[in-house]
Amino acid sequence: MEFRSQDSSFGASAVFQVVSGIPTTTLASQLPRRERWVLLLVDGKRSVADLARLTQRSELDVASMLARFLRWGYIELVHTAEFIP
Repeated sequence: MEFRSQDSSFGASAVFQVVSGIPTTTLASQLPRRERWVLLLVDGKRSVADLARLTQRSELDVASMLARFLRWGYIELVHTAEFIP
């Protein structure tokens, strides 16, 4: 499954990390609880599908949150499984 945000698209295998230099706890404290939980689980290793499973949310719900975080500059794409050599 592929998810599209306003300016990017990524699949359920996409992996994100918090942008370096930004304390995750500072960002998380500004978010609603369910979004905070997702952001705190973003570690550069877990995929969208992993985050959905861990939070018991749909992949679409998690992808929507991640797309917002990406737009706000909180996170960056690390890789997608489709492009791993």
